[in-house]
Amino acid sequence: MNLNENKDNLNELDKERYKRFINGDVEGFEELVLAYKNMLIYFLNRYLQDLNIAEDIAQDAFVDVYVYKERYNGKTSFKTYLFTIGRNKAIDYIRKNKQMQYTVNIEEQTEISSDEDELIDYIIQQENKGLIAHTLERMKEEYARVLILIDFEDFSYKKAADVLGKTTSQVKVLIHRARKSLRKMLEEEGFTYEE
Repeated sequence: MNLNENKDNLNELDKERYKRFINGDVEGFEELVLAYKNMLIYFLNRYLQDLNIAEDIAQDAFVDVYVYKERYNGKTSFKTYLFTIGRNKAIDYIRKNKQMQYTVNIEEQTEISSDEDELIDYIIQQENKGLIAHTLERMKEEYARVLILIDFEDFSYKKAADVLGKTTSQVKVLIHRARKSLRKMLEEEGFTYEE
């Protein structure tokens, strides 16, 4: 199964979950929350630079989906719809709180296995995540956002453009520049970035 088939299957699953939710099955909504909560928080954190605020705004985005469930028309993927709501809420928050202090917290709470091989794998994985996160923090914000959407969240150019409020052409130029910048920054650290 190729990547496009996986995306199509996921879109169909999301639409089925949403349809169940519209018809009164709250479990459909809960499944959508579980599927996208962490991705949305990570994405919003790139705007807000505060994990707690990102969590609050992600929750607000899900509340909007829940309260205004008739707004989603299924023309875009649910993920695109949700991330657009989240982005708009983050921008509104930033506008209202221009003097807010930016803090960055990229450490994640995870349980470490006592098994030595798993521990080594975990440490390597965390170091790689830390390097990428550290590099994304040093990049232009718009570069980091487009990389997260396209390279880490597997958004199409069209869907990323919808979320970022740009044209597809602008996103193509932006992702090209962002990848070039990321590659250069990682090479300076002694690593290579593969697209």
